[in-house]
Amino acid sequence: MLSFSLTGSIGCILATASHEVTLAISAVLDREGEPLRVVWVVCVARESALRAKILVHFREGDLVRIEGKIKQRRRQVGALAFHSVGFVIHSIELRPSPSDDAS
Repeated sequence: MLSFSLTGSIGCILATASHEVTLAISAVLDREGEPLRVVWVVCVARESALRAKILVHFREGDLVRIEGKIKQRRRQVGALAFHSVGFVIHSIELRPSPSDDAS
């Protein structure tokens, strides 16, 4: 399974089901030779201790560092196969905001 790591701001936190919490994270995409742009990544926390930590300690607007696994999925609908990827969080930590560094 592939892994990912990103640093960005929490746009929203949704308790989408009893067994998962979904985070929308805005992050800056910096590709060599291309202008900077903001991207949104939707990540899911499924481990119960991690879900509880997110709901208690994190808020919209917090700058966080997330690490996890990229899970590939295949869904069959009749003769058609649909492929998608999901970002599953394994760890999250609060990062100091840029305004905290400036003071």
